[in-house]
Amino acid sequence: HKDLGLFRPTPLNGPIAIYVAVYLFATLAGFIAGSVRGITGFFYVLKYIEYFIVYFIVSNNLETRDQVRRFLITMLITGFIVSITAIAQIPGGGRVSAPFEGERGEPNTLGGYLLLIGSLVTGLAINLKDKSITRWLWTLLALMFIPFMFTQSRGSYLALPFVYMTFGFLLPSKRIKMVVLAVVFVILGTLFMPGAVSDRIMYTFEQGYTQQEKAKIGSIELDTSTTERLHSWTNALRDGIKSPIWGFGVTGYGFLDAQYPRIWVETGLLGLFFFGSLMYKVFKQSFQLYGNTEDPLFKGLGMGLIAGTVGLLFHALGANTFMIVRVMEPFWLIVGMVVFANKLEADAAAKEIAEEVETTASGVAAIRARGSA
Repeated sequence: HKDLGLFRPTPLNGPIAIYVAVYLFATLAGFIAGSVRGITGFFYVLKYIEYFIVYFIVSNNLETRDQVRRFLITMLITGFIVSITAIAQIPGGGRVSAPFEGERGEPNTLGGYLLLIGSLVTGLAINLKDKSITRWLWTLLALMFIPFMFTQSRGSYLALPFVYMTFGFLLPSKRIKMVVLAVVFVILGTLFMPGAVSDRIMYTFEQGYTQQEKAKIGSIELDTSTTERLHSWTNALRDGIKSPIWGFGVTGYGFLDAQYPRIWVETGLLGLFFFGSLMYKVFKQSFQLYGNTEDPLFKGLGMGLIAGTVGLLFHALGANTFMIVRVMEPFWLIVGMVVFANKLEADAAAKEIAEEVETTASGVAAIRARGSA
């Protein structure tokens, strides 16, 4: 489509370009200062850019509502296949993971993916009118919840209540019902939660004796893994003061398994500010679609992205969520569809207004003609 140019103009082009520029500048500054060694940092930046390419591919090539519907169907089928693959791992014991993740797997990544796609499924199930379709969507959500629990991803567990509360915020007429359901879920979860899942949650506070240092919150002692993560946060916050504006560059500090301190040490205040700006634009587009459209498909899409983004922001407290390609590719694909849906709605509204103006003008001209006659 050479007539489109390289990129269609969208509300996110500017924030994405600035965010990428900050990463490149910070990494170049780190390379000059010596904190970034070789060109490894620049290849990592290219990796981060990869998921933005998905956004531009989608926003450049979507033309119709039916294309959005087909993309969504494909994403749901993919989520179903991933869930079945993960469920098949449960009898073997241990934490479940997604396909193609190597021998060790990355359960936390699968938790973030299921959190996002589960939010999308929920948004569609709430808003679509066809009962036969919504029944399949609720069934898919129930199926996805099984591997979600067996990821034993505490970061994903932490994010889930906030996703639920987001749906409650978006559905004021159903808040009382959702509070009752939440109480029921907590009771059922307490009674029937699988042992592996409850052990994983309680391990945070009941690890048992070890020679390694443990952090404490009041009289509550945390496990060594959580302690190590808290220490890495503390060290990152302290060391980041040495280069507070643009950080040490990508790969210039060392590995951190948490999004926000990593942004801080790699790109400083600039990175944090423009990451926040980018997320604000994503929320703005999502709320615009959810609030303005009458199309149930688009309304569900907007609602799903709002709740999914909230979930990923909390998931990022314990993972590099917004740098994980397997989470970010579907995320930016959904963002691309939301931005396109807003454009489609705006074009339809403009066309309707133009038709009304044309009809009014024709009526006025006819009245004038009769008056002249």
